[in-house]
Amino acid sequence: MKNKTERALKDWRDGQVNAERLCADVLMIDGYSSIDPQCPLGGPDGTKDILCKKNGWKYVGAVYFPTGEKTFNQIKQKFIEDLSGVKKNTTQGIVFLTNQKISPAERESLKEIAGSSDAKAIIFHIEKIRTILDNPEGLSCRLRLLGIKMSKADQISFFARWDNIFSQEMQSQSEHIISALSEKIDAMAKLQQRSCASLPAKTFRRSSEVSFYTPATHQVTHNLTISLICMLHSSIFFEDSTPLEIGRLRKIQVFVGTKIDPLRSYIPPEPEEIQDLLETLLEEWNNNYSVLLTSDRTQILKAITSFHHELVRIHPFVDGNGRLARYILMLQASELLKITRKITLDNSSSYLNALKQADAGDPGALNSIITQAFYGIEN
Repeated sequence: MKNKTERALKDWRDGQVNAERLCADVLMIDGYSSIDPQCPLGGPDGTKDILCKKNGWKYVGAVYFPTGEKTFNQIKQKFIEDLSGVKKNTTQGIVFLTNQKISPAERESLKEIAGSSDAKAIIFHIEKIRTILDNPEGLSCRLRLLGIKMSKADQISFFARWDNIFSQEMQSQSEHIISALSEKIDAMAKLQQRSCASLPAKTFRRSSEVSFYTPATHQVTHNLTISLICMLHSSIFFEDSTPLEIGRLRKIQVFVGTKIDPLRSYIPPEPEEIQDLLETLLEEWNNNYSVLLTSDRTQILKAITSFHHELVRIHPFVDGNGRLARYILMLQASELLKITRKITLDNSSSYLNALKQADAGDPGALNSIITQAFYGIEN
């Protein structure tokens, strides 16, 4: 299947219109939102084929699907031409999608060119696009625009995931609720900073006790405890009328996802394991914090990614675990990477897939998503 998809992309003969449609689908599968193809049927597009967003960053999407293999100099020239669309359209970066092979070193050189213009750059080369299209989420697009039929295994995989995809579409209708929550988190972060200098630190014997306090330091995550984790969870839901156990570690087993799609579902650890798992996670983070203060960006991102994945995996509360993990992620980014902009991490299919890959021991995709959320670029 890989050879069929790669061959269809490499020997592209379906023109710019279908190339833009294909790339719009690829972006959607990869977690981009607000995807707006400009003039797929022809006409001036204002140096932009597609406008899109991901995790709060705005991009110009540029599609380069020539027939046959081109030299890197030809690819670079097209990239530079399309890069001018970033400022023209008041976006923050460019997503360059091409059916050409681009080596890692060549990708870095394109990113440096964009950086010299104060723009972010994300490169979708042929192998990256091929991987997306050959995954279950890309099967429909591959069939529709490349004419590659699904095998029986493809069909089983595709329809097994349909219920989960439908559920995600329904959930997206509640994004305005998440937006309101983000504003609440921002307000709480400011309140927490004002309180840091005046309130003394306090420890508790019972880690499950809900206690509202703030450590006497602006580095909130330098000494994470279960009590603090519970307090942060309570803070997120302090105005929520939903009847759930806020600020208390769950005492029941839960099922995350949908039973119709077991491949995308997840059963977290038993309630009896939560406290030990949390203590191990927090002790490791606290012990490594002073080292991270002087570490390079790559090591810090790796540590934050590992912490984020493990906290989500433990799933310490009945509900709100994702929002809690994102809030702590924001604090860690502020303290260790001096990031002051609002960080958005969309609960997209690509993010959920990345968590699943991290469960299997490969945190690369999750690290890439978090890096993009922080800086607008991927690894």
